[in-house]
Amino acid sequence: MRISKAPEERKQEILDTAMRLFSIKGYNETTMADIAKEMNVVKGLCYRYFDSKQKLFEEAMDQYVIQCSEVFLNLINDHSKPLSERLDLLGSLMIETDKKSKYNSFFHKDGNEEFHERLTIKMCRYLSSYFKEEIERLCECGEIKVNNPEVLVNFIMYGQVGLLSSTDKNIEEVVRELRHYIDILIKG
Repeated sequence: MRISKAPEERKQEILDTAMRLFSIKGYNETTMADIAKEMNVVKGLCYRYFDSKQKLFEEAMDQYVIQCSEVFLNLINDHSKPLSERLDLLGSLMIETDKKSKYNSFFHKDGNEEFHERLTIKMCRYLSSYFKEEIERLCECGEIKVNNPEVLVNFIMYGQVGLLSSTDKNIEEVVRELRHYIDILIKG
């Protein structure tokens, strides 16, 4: 018996199935045929929604970036808290989100470091404009003084990628160090 699903529901099912299989078998070893078989559908259905496995994966990452970023955006835009408190909370959220994210088993699997770095860069790109707007707002109201908010935000956002990916320290230590450097940059 054929089960008909709404297009968005079917598309999400393909994305979730693919990410689960990528986590189990690995990205390179998983084919569109494997995804279809796991879903008990014909391979053509997967191709109807996604031209290639690469496009499927890119959409899964883009969707995941938006999902993971929501909690950060809520905090960035919470004007009821001073910047220093929000920055502390952002660090805690970074640790918490990293540990219990939907596709954590894929992005933190040994051998998938390159995928994790790509995800991190996409998150930085997505969040940077929101963070820049908030820094500009804080400058306008006199809470902080920064000559070039865009440079500051890019330095903070993209600088953390290098620190997080090139150290043997645990994430809690790195986040503490990042927070220290951010204070220096903002107060500097």
